[in-house]
Amino acid sequence: MAKKSYADIALDMYEAVKESNNRQKRLKSSTFWDAFCVGRRTPPVVERIGCILSEQGLRFSVKSGEVFGKEDFNDWIELTIWPPAEPPEPPLPDPIFPSIDWFQKMQTREFESEREVEYYFIIPLLEKLGYNEDDIAIGYPVSMFEGVQRTTKEADFVLFNGASREKSDILLIIEAKKSRKGITVDYIGQGKSYARELLPACYVITNGQQIIVFQFNGMIYQDERIMDFDRSNLNVMWKDLYKYVGKESTIKRKLWMREQFQRELRT
Repeated sequence: MAKKSYADIALDMYEAVKESNNRQKRLKSSTFWDAFCVGRRTPPVVERIGCILSEQGLRFSVKSGEVFGKEDFNDWIELTIWPPAEPPEPPLPDPIFPSIDWFQKMQTREFESEREVEYYFIIPLLEKLGYNEDDIAIGYPVSMFEGVQRTTKEADFVLFNGASREKSDILLIIEAKKSRKGITVDYIGQGKSYARELLPACYVITNGQQIIVFQFNGMIYQDERIMDFDRSNLNVMWKDLYKYVGKESTIKRKLWMREQFQRELRT
């Protein structure tokens, strides 16, 4: 049997925490590192595993307060999905369901390139989710740091609330990948890095076949993977997709986030 990757092991941990009663799980340090088949906890290995846990949507800490990776093997590592309990959600409108023919076309179409994923899948999807032409910025420049160097990259899609291009009006980020290329941890990390600069309500990574949705939870808390499904189930998952990334939903969440962050700054 093939050895599991760090990403697969992190996903198993995420699912175990998700199924727990309080969305938290505690593992003995020795058990945790054995799960990753790590004997010698070198800084690059510890950093890589920490990044993968974060990208998977897990917040981690050491019970004793010791630095992660330097704790005693008898210490405990605590894993949490943020938030431990779902925040109260504002009332949302009922989703508008596209026609059966639209779902059939979207679920069966083949994409030959990343550009086709963008134009034949993402843009029609955004239209049905309530966004219009004024909201959509394609190839949006994002200024960010790589190490100590500031660089500018392009997010595939950034969705705004109207024609304004103010950061406060950013609602959603979407990263598109080639249809035949699986969504890797690096791709998820790319979406997350854009989110930390642009502060959207949610961000999405898709290759036209798999659709992954994260709620952005700010600079303090770990982002939460809230949807991960195959395009063949688009009609089944539509209600939840609309609930999380429909335009009205992202506007309401962005306002809620602003209130939460301001409250945290006051405390």
